[in-house]
Order: sequence, then structure tokens, then C-alpha cells
Amino acid sequence: MKWNWKKNTSLPFQDVFGPIESTITHVTYDSRKIQENGCFVSIPGKNIDGHTFIPDAVRNGASTIVGSDRDTLSHYAASFPAVTFVLVEDSKTAMADYAAHLHHHIHKKMNLFGVTGTNGKTTVTAYIRSMLNNLGEPAGIIGTAGVWSKNNKHPFKPTTPTTPEAADLHDIFASFYEEGTRTVAMEATSIAIDLKRLHGLEFEVGVHTNLVSEHMEFHGTMENYKRAKLKLFQQSRQAVVNLDDDGMAEDILNMFDGPVWTYGIRRPADIMASNIRTDAGGSSFLLTVQGRSYLARAPVFGEYNISNTLAAVGSCLAVGYTVSEILSSLPGIQGAEGRFQIVSDYPGKQIILDYAHTPDALELVVETVKSLPHNRLILMITGIGLRDPAKRPKMAAAVDGKADHIIVSVDHPGPYNRQRIVDDVASGFQDPEAENVYKRKHREDGIHTALSLAETGDLVVITGLGFGGYQVINDQHVPYDELKVIDAYFQEDRQLS
Repeated sequence: MKWNWKKNTSLPFQDVFGPIESTITHVTYDSRKIQENGCFVSIPGKNIDGHTFIPDAVRNGASTIVGSDRDTLSHYAASFPAVTFVLVEDSKTAMADYAAHLHHHIHKKMNLFGVTGTNGKTTVTAYIRSMLNNLGEPAGIIGTAGVWSKNNKHPFKPTTPTTPEAADLHDIFASFYEEGTRTVAMEATSIAIDLKRLHGLEFEVGVHTNLVSEHMEFHGTMENYKRAKLKLFQQSRQAVVNLDDDGMAEDILNMFDGPVWTYGIRRPADIMASNIRTDAGGSSFLLTVQGRSYLARAPVFGEYNISNTLAAVGSCLAVGYTVSEILSSLPGIQGAEGRFQIVSDYPGKQIILDYAHTPDALELVVETVKSLPHNRLILMITGIGLRDPAKRPKMAAAVDGKADHIIVSVDHPGPYNRQRIVDDVASGFQDPEAENVYKRKHREDGIHTALSLAETGDLVVITGLGFGGYQVINDQHVPYDELKVIDAYFQEDRQLS
């Protein structure tokens, strides 16, 4: 696409150095991804300033450089006269605007569902996608579990834990649209919202799950954390709100002017679940929608996942599906990888994987697995190097005395000392040196320890950030596959037996 920066007044910028016309085939913030006729957006960061990579981007074929530092851009414009340098007020919002323009604002032709909350985002987006696909509407998801269209997982290499950068988002939207996926359920994290990754997006439905303490290392206070999440509903036409949540439900209802569907289990709402019964195949419950009740069944476990199901039900109601259509879709609902995922590949072994990485989520998972038949419960929990250290001991406190064996390990250590992370978590136990507490500095070792402790009839529950395809070690994204780690244990066990 050829852009004329003087004639195209729809593109925000402050000044242009060099040629006023440039051909642009792609927009990116990573100079390593620049190819011929690429537009490189220099983003000032907390530790690294993207403006320092301008020469690399030019060498790799950039036709256009975007940045917010006038002196730097004018300096490089003198060195690279064939390249267009565009000065903007905010590199983040400019990147979103330019990427949208490159893809002809294709996102405006799509139905977008944005899901925000401390826990449950990944599961709710997966449920929405699954239910809509069951109803014949091709839908995809974007988030922690990866990028999935109706049928396939896309080979997208993430550079963020959950919500991709704006340039990547618009590439994904265009890819979805081209293959016929016109509806997308995506996770809208507080950090992504604050960092303007969702700038310019218009959501048909904004979905709220809950709000408890998380990401204090980024936001500093709970008020800042909540304020970031509330911004999603300024970009949403409709809202689906969890009335069981004390964290921010009332704030949304007070600020939001559009149509609202509320849901809950413990408090009266538009959509409710009661008389919940669980068996080996899932849960049955009485689904009540605006005062009328229906018998429902879904292959989900735990009250928190019933709540997540209600969020997906509300989302489908918001876009016009009937209760009878929704009831027909529930028995085939599918969750995301690593969210109460039952691993049934190894006869005689009961293994459940769950992404629980906050004290509240961990407590809910343990409460749910307690209702399943088992002899002993073997539980692995983790501390996260790159997250708020104050949360680590709370992880142990949440499950103290609730499992027969507890393994403490590490997720995403980053540059931090693994042993310190493990010890921080274990300090939350009444007795950190108890015989049934095992400390393992590496996630792989923690999983193998948990599996080695299991006997026939025991239940192994592995929690933490195992699904995402990588672990952050120092400043590197190191590939990681949870299922391969589990399989490696059994392969080795067979060789030894």
C-alpha cells in the first residue's frame, strides 16, 4: 500500500522528514521482523527505547520509521534520505492506527468480544468460541492459550503473555477474516489496556469475570488495576457482568450506558445457575434466564467454571441467540488447554492441569478436585518470578493442609533467583520444612516429582503457567511444552521398568 503522508489526513502524525510518499507492506515494533517496505514503530519502553533500533530496521528494509523523538528522527533522516520518518505524539496509538489502516480497518467488519478479569479470561473466551462454533458461527480466540480460528491453532509466536501488541492484533484479524472467521473472543488484560494495545477497537460485547489483587508490580494499586479494566467498557457496545464479584461489578453498572446482561450463582441476576450436580462427565444445573428455568448440562467442573459458562451464555444472549439454541450448544462446550484439563493418556494415572496462578484461583481448583474420587491429592504450585513477590507466600497459604503432598516450583523466573522464589512461596506454609512439602527450582523437576509420588488411585494436580509455549528465563523466551514434560517422565519410567 502506498501512503502519502501529506494527503492522507486520516493518519495521525505531527511531522514528516524525508519522502512524503512511502510504500508499506507491514507494520511492526520489532526491528528483527522488518522486511522490505516495512513500517517500523519505535516504542519507548521502561528498559529499552525502540528508537535505538532504527538503524537495524533500515538495514532490514524499512521504508518508513515512526517515532516520538523529534531530534532522533531528524538525525536519522539526514543519514537515510530515502526513508520516510514520521513524528507522532504517541507511538503506541500510532502503531494501532497505522496497522488498522494497512488492513483497511477490517476489525470493524468483525464481531469482537473482549473479556477482562483477574481469573477466568482464557476459559470464558474458549467457551464463547466453542459455543458459537457449535451454533454455526465461525469464531476464534486470541489470548493466553494462543490464537485459534474456528478449526486451527495459528502459528503465532507471542511476544506478550496474553494480549498481543496492536500491530500483531490487526495482522491476526486480517488472517481470520480472510479464512472466514468473522467473530473473535479475546482476552483484554489490564496491562494491554494501559499499554494501548486495544486502542481503536470497538467491542460488540465486553465481559467481566472478577477482580482480585494481581499485577501490583505493574499497576501499583488496586485502584489503578481496576481503572485499567474499566476502560474496556468504554470501548464496548454491550456488557456482561458478574454480580457475584465485589471487585468491580458495581463500578461497571454505574458507568455503563449500554445494554447489560448480569450473571451470578450466589446473587440474583439475569442469568443464574442453581442445583449444581457434578459427576465424572461434568455438571448439570438449573439455568435461569430472566426468571425462566431450564435444565442444562455441560462438561465443566467446579462452581467457578459454571460461572465462566454463565459469562459465555450471557455473551451469546447479547448477540441474539435464544436460550434453546444456547442449551443445545452447552453439552459440546470445550475449554482451553491447561484449564482444568484432564490428561487421560496414561492408564491408571489421574492428572489434571490448571493454569491457576493466583491464590483465589488455586483455592477454587483445590476445592473442585476435592469432590472428585481419589485416594491422595498430590498438588504442585508455583511462584512467578516476574510477578508481585508479595503474592508468593499467599499461594502456599491458600492450600496449606489441603493436599497430601505439595510441590513448590517456579514459573517464568526471569532474572530472579529461583531458590528465593521457591522459599518465598514456602514461607506461606505454617511449616515450610514439613515432610510433605517438596521444593523444586525447575518446573520440569516439580512435575516429575509430583508424578513419582503418585500411586494407583491418587490424583495429581499440576497448576501454574505451564501453557503458553514458553518460560521467561533471564530475558529469553525459552520454548516449553507441558505435555512433553509429562510424557518424558512416563517414557523414562518405562525404560527403567
